[in-house]
Amino acid sequence: MVLLDTTAAVAKTGQDFGVFTMLTDYGALGLIVLALGFVAWKFIDKKIKEADDLRDKLDKCQQELYKKK
Repeated sequence: MVLLDTTAAVAKTGQDFGVFTMLTDYGALGLIVLALGFVAWKFIDKKIKEADDLRDKLDKCQQELYKKK
């Protein structure tokens, strides 16, 4: 008599979140890791935007300086 594992078939019917499926399997710890990753991404994104803004301001200042000469 062959027994079939039905738990694998049931697990595949839910939504697939890719990498995040494993993190949510860990419950509260998975959610904390997701939250920390989100906060870290927001911080990195903010720093990238600040650097781009400073680069744009520097370019404007250099153009004005070259125009005056």
